[in-house]
Amino acid sequence: MTTPPGHVKASASAAALVRDERGRVLIVNPVYKERWNLPGGHIEEGELPTDALRRELREELGLDLEIGDLLVTAWVTRSEGSHVFYVFDGPQLTLEQQQGITLQESEIGEIRFCLPEDISPSMIPPFALAIWRKALAVREDKRAAYLELAL
Repeated sequence: MTTPPGHVKASASAAALVRDERGRVLIVNPVYKERWNLPGGHIEEGELPTDALRRELREELGLDLEIGDLLVTAWVTRSEGSHVFYVFDGPQLTLEQQQGITLQESEIGEIRFCLPEDISPSMIPPFALAIWRKALAVREDKRAAYLELAL
């Protein structure tokens, strides 16, 4: 299917900044990628970003979480096409919720909680690091951000 003139075709995903009681951010290591990511995933056609995020969190981590405010919308232009990333504020997990995490082994190999300063550029793609850092800053500033990145 070709995109009609005047229309832009892009894929999209939604992720959440989920934290523990010490302020560490939950990151996931997908089995199908080389690098870590925030929890979340692909938005299906006709699906709202928040619905997609809640679905992905249930499927991949066994968590049914309330989704907070939108922190960052990032339009990323890559050689394989454009992609829109939505990053939402997530909750602080209780110890009980953390212990209840159940990994979908076909998707997620492991998880960890990291302080933002401990998330190194070697752990995630450089463009993703820019998005994550902006989301963390926005969370403190209480002001949503929009980024355009070209790779």
